[in-house]
Amino acid sequence: MAAQACLSEYHFSRMFRQSQGLAPHQYVLHRRLQRAEMLLKETSLPLVDIALECGFSSSSHLSNRFRQVKGVQPSYLRKSLTV
Repeated sequence: MAAQACLSEYHFSRMFRQSQGLAPHQYVLHRRLQRAEMLLKETSLPLVDIALECGFSSSSHLSNRFRQVKGVQPSYLRKSLTV
């Protein structure tokens, strides 16, 4: 992203954080998790498919990050919606 903006990585990161309130990596992670949450709520896709579609390397990677940020496992979120 920095190269596309014709900025150094340091300057891009600093400016991105200033404008968005998050570091670029945190922003991308947040957007991926938002998409995963939407797919969990609105589809019946398997967790592994959701993980890959959202840019995670595995369902385990998605589960770990989801739990760290949201406080619950993705499977728990999906179960709570069906009850």
